[in-house]
Amino acid sequence: MSQHLANALTAPLDPENYISLDHGTRVPTGAHFVTEFAGAAVGVWGADPGHIGGETTDEIFVILEGRAVITFEDTRETITVGPGDIVRLFAGQRNSWRTIDRLRKVSFYIPPAKNRDPA
Repeated sequence: MSQHLANALTAPLDPENYISLDHGTRVPTGAHFVTEFAGAAVGVWGADPGHIGGETTDEIFVILEGRAVITFEDTRETITVGPGDIVRLFAGQRNSWRTIDRLRKVSFYIPPAKNRDPA
């Protein structure tokens, strides 16, 4: 068993299907599941420049590269994130991401209940 799980900067990302909030076209994003740890999932996520939105799970992430502006609909808070920033998301928050420079982050998150295996 190896203790090296992945390289967050080079891990291949599986394509996702986010649609631009501005143009209705596909915004290239991708995710790579790494492992589970203490009930949380660990993964890498990336996005090309664009404007996408969605609903969050409980998550803490660290930006490795790139920049984005994240707006939270419930609080109207807007934050700009870049390399080294650590952010906490709460389950159920609606938000939008305006990616300025190609972004990559490492996430520690609680998968939605519908995606979890019953134990």
